[in-house]
Amino acid sequence: MTVATGVGETSVDLSERAQKILEMAVGVCLLLDLPVFYLKTLEWSDKTASLRGGGGQIVPSDQCFILPAGDVILPKHMKEKLSVDEWKPLIASSLIYERKLLPMLRGKVLKLIVVPTATSTVVAGVFLALTRSFWAALPFPTGLVVFAVPPSIVLFLGLGRFTPYQKSARLQADMQATRLVGREFFLEVLRKIDGLGMEDIEERKRKNSEGSSSEFPSLAERLENLLGGVS
Repeated sequence: MTVATGVGETSVDLSERAQKILEMAVGVCLLLDLPVFYLKTLEWSDKTASLRGGGGQIVPSDQCFILPAGDVILPKHMKEKLSVDEWKPLIASSLIYERKLLPMLRGKVLKLIVVPTATSTVVAGVFLALTRSFWAALPFPTGLVVFAVPPSIVLFLGLGRFTPYQKSARLQADMQATRLVGREFFLEVLRKIDGLGMEDIEERKRKNSEGSSSEFPSLAERLENLLGGVS
């Protein structure tokens, strides 16, 4: 049975199969020394914002998300594509990334984004105060835009520098997940997803070949990472 949530593209799945996936995920939590009560519901969704927030990210076909509220979000368009056991590598990798590696990345966010942005804002504010007679002559919108430019540039550059760390951490999570599910089985699942020809997977391949940056590694990168044994 699927219970509608009032949001068109999302549902909380209470079926027997969904319960088995959730029980499997709880078992992975035990293996990772994570609280078993952390996971509460399993939902199939195209975007994480469809229910209780989470940033509004599109859920890729080869990923799952673990929201702070304890919701396991699986891509809706993959609902009938994988068996219960085949979800295990993806869930294990996501749990490792979200609960073990992502917290360590927050220090990098502070260093690369928060501190430089705050510093540039303070510097701009001091400069504005020291030259207030000059800025007073400028129209209001112009002065505001000039004041906002330095922090905005630093923020933009910082976010761009952070994305490779996210991708690297996701690949590292894949490697760590193989200790729980086995490398060959993980490779088998990724190859199966690759063979489905999902639209978003193919789009990410194209963008990756064009040099676009994403926090999510392509399937080719995930396969190469596991085959090479290098995170």
